[in-house]
Amino acid sequence: MVEIDEVWKRYGRQWILRELSLRVKSGEVVALLGPNGVGKTTLLRVIATLIRPQRGVVRLFGKSSKRIEKERGWINLVANPPAFYRHLNGQENLRQSLALAGKKSADEAIYRAMEEMQLPPDRPVSAYSSGMRKRLALARALLLQPRLLLLDEPETALDSNGRDKLIDVIDQVARRGAVVLATHDRGFAETVASRKVQMRGRV
Repeated sequence: MVEIDEVWKRYGRQWILRELSLRVKSGEVVALLGPNGVGKTTLLRVIATLIRPQRGVVRLFGKSSKRIEKERGWINLVANPPAFYRHLNGQENLRQSLALAGKKSADEAIYRAMEEMQLPPDRPVSAYSSGMRKRLALARALLLQPRLLLLDEPETALDSNGRDKLIDVIDQVARRGAVVLATHDRGFAETVASRKVQMRGRV
């Protein structure tokens, strides 16, 4: 599903990724390990096609990342922190996310996702806690049904109940595709990942 060959990425004069290669197969949950600043988020953004590397090859679903079109709809990146329209409530945000992804907005499915994540449907996101925004991002992932789910420090701000829901979402996506997550929490990686990759850091 993901093939990365000798990718280099820099910001200014600082190389963040240097000669990095990675393979992710369907059914895998791959954890990118390392402290803050080693390039985990940058790699997720490269895979999500949000940024392009200076050198190297990125292939997704068997195609060059430069040439995918409909396949972009198969990818969902949950950033840290996740981005939402703060003046809208949870249901409105999910409805907007589905519309932007070109998917039909089913109020019943949105309600079920909100209920599954134990979120108040009518409260504006500006009044959500950090953990609630993370659970809303998980609800969005459930609705979008990605084949490739990218998670940036997904366990932060979640209580034990929220972590259980996160693990359930990861399991669901891995059954139909693959998950790549970035974390500095080795214990969490041991719990959810089928394979762990240690990031080397900046050069």
